[in-house]
Amino acid sequence: ITMTSFVEICYNFDEDILNEVRGISKRYKGNTVHIQFVRSLAVQIFDVTKKIHGLSKRERLILELAAMLHDCGKYISMSDVAECSYRIIMATEIIGLSHREREIVANIVRYNHLEFDYSMENSEGIDREEYLTIVKLTAILQIANALDRSHKQKCRDIKAVRKDDKLILTITTNEDITLERGLFGSRAEFFREVYSIEPVIRQKRIL
Repeated sequence: ITMTSFVEICYNFDEDILNEVRGISKRYKGNTVHIQFVRSLAVQIFDVTKKIHGLSKRERLILELAAMLHDCGKYISMSDVAECSYRIIMATEIIGLSHREREIVANIVRYNHLEFDYSMENSEGIDREEYLTIVKLTAILQIANALDRSHKQKCRDIKAVRKDDKLILTITTNEDITLERGLFGSRAEFFREVYSIEPVIRQKRIL
């Protein structure tokens, strides 16, 4: 084992990247509690759909970074969050991420807010592999973000399970989640297109 390999094994470089992005999010007044909710649920969905998407630990990190920066554009404009978020990410150097990885994060964040542009693969110099990563991770982020539409964490206790052709999201709450269900319905369609499985909400009430 070389000294470089030993250092890499002992030192968690991912944590450095996460800390740096946490600082960027703070600079643009990110809603910390909402961000943590979205990040945690996105990672849970990533893990239970691993056999379908086949993505690696690196892409899992990219999803976390996108979740942490998904609303940064609100600092500049509430009406153009998608493009402002994209521009902020592309203009911000993130140590530990390559330019291409930063572009993947920026596009996931952009299409979390916009209808997905299926022609981007040809028009923006993004190769097939990068395009598929953006599609798969955007679908996950959209679902996770939809379930905190109100930014009030009504769906705090969520368990994601994949069963046959369904992604079952069991939510334990007595609160009214009509707002979350509404956005979830429109996001579920894109997720179904990408993964060929149906995301379903099951609400469990606390007695």
